[in-house]
Amino acid sequence: MRLAPLIALAVTLALAGCGAATTDSVDQFTGPERDVAEAVEDLQEAGQRRDAERICTEILARSLVTQLDAGAQSCGGEIDKAVDDADEFDLKVVDVTIAGAEARAVVERGDAKERSTFTFAREGGRWKATGFGL
Repeated sequence: MRLAPLIALAVTLALAGCGAATTDSVDQFTGPERDVAEAVEDLQEAGQRRDAERICTEILARSLVTQLDAGAQSCGGEIDKAVDDADEFDLKVVDVTIAGAEARAVVERGDAKERSTFTFAREGGRWKATGFGL
């Protein structure tokens, strides 16, 4: 079911696209947990800048980029579409759990503080997004 993660990614980027950068949630964490929170912040900042290339090459895991590239457009095209409809929302990491080379971040979105779980995998020494549960 390739469409579910793509829809979740599009919604997440649209919601994160125009919000102000949130650094206070990163400051709550240390060590590897902080690295995961910074990956969420990187996604938000790249969405604000509408930097599809950075999102596809530095923030998303290879597996997710491959799924996006397999669609009608490339990863960059899909990300461009997602951030074009951006609303004003913030992402705030409220919890991080790490199990080996995988991590989960519970993220609050916007003023309503709707929660989602973002998943990450360790690739090339960095945490890269593998999914965005909504």
